[in-house]
Amino acid sequence: MKNKVVFRTHQLYILFSVFLLVLGSISTSQAKTATTLLESVLSLKIGMNGYVIGQKLNDSQKERASKHLVKGAYQDTYKFADNDLFVVVDQKSDRILALYKQKKDASKNQLKDMVVELMDLFDAPTTIAHDKILYWAFNKHGAVTEEDFNVAKKIKQTADLGIIATVKLNSEMAITPDSQIGDQKTSGENNEGQTGSIYFIITSDPMVQEFITSRQ
Repeated sequence: MKNKVVFRTHQLYILFSVFLLVLGSISTSQAKTATTLLESVLSLKIGMNGYVIGQKLNDSQKERASKHLVKGAYQDTYKFADNDLFVVVDQKSDRILALYKQKKDASKNQLKDMVVELMDLFDAPTTIAHDKILYWAFNKHGAVTEEDFNVAKKIKQTADLGIIATVKLNSEMAITPDSQIGDQKTSGENNEGQTGSIYFIITSDPMVQEFITSRQ
């Protein structure tokens, strides 16, 4: 009887040890995945004004952040303004999670300036939707071309593109040139006084998701 108890205890010990090994293996695998993702995002150097998605704030940026904090940051993050650019940062690691600009009641000229600013940084967008959204997509190899994106979208396999970072501009006004919007012939005729909300955001959705998961 004593031998059976010892044997049973030994079995439970082995099972528990195996469980710990599997759990440790899963944790290590997840950590490696997160590290690989961060390295891939960093290699893209997606950002502006000296701020790069995934990169830690340097000392001067931290000093600016302390002086220009903005209310309304998500849990475990902080947000600050650098002129008209807002920077969202992981509170624990000081890594940049997102960059964005927004303007309410923006003019058509301000919209054009924002489009030009982004195109100067990231070249032509990957796609445009509804004349009001510009979208740049990046995988670990760099920018996803419009052709590759359209082919993947057509066969419903955009997930296979491995997109790890994006830039998205959204406008209440049409982004296409005024001469091509509907039946409007000139910008001065119907669009001179047009205003609307515009914004763009630069981020890595998978990296942000890793951040959210790690804080749960």
